[in-house]
Amino acid sequence: MFYLSRFSPKIVFRFLRVVFPLVMVLSIQIVWAAEGAFFTGSDGVPIVPGMEEMPDLGIVFDKPEGRIVEGFASGYLDQADIRSFYGRALPQLGWSVFGEGLFQREGEVLKIEILDGVENSRSILRIILAPSQ
Repeated sequence: MFYLSRFSPKIVFRFLRVVFPLVMVLSIQIVWAAEGAFFTGSDGVPIVPGMEEMPDLGIVFDKPEGRIVEGFASGYLDQADIRSFYGRALPQLGWSVFGEGLFQREGEVLKIEILDGVENSRSILRIILAPSQ
């Protein structure tokens, strides 16, 4: 049987400080993967839980400078909930915030736009992923 009391509090704290963030990232990715909740063609830009992708409106375009992806999703969430989700989730996926609704990662820029209560009281989420040049 394993007892944490056999170890000093410093060792236990260091262990948890390393393991806990890894478990959190993996669990988030497992949930997203289980739900298939990524925008088509985006290589891992998640769709906010509670929203559904609108695949007929999206585009994926590859060009020599990089790809351009435009995606849409709709759901009964407000702007604050959507922005909060992306503010927490995207940095865990390697994106850095550089403005309101703007993120950057590995030569790409991600822009997030939200229109509240447009389609039958549903909010519309629009993402644009493009090269940062």
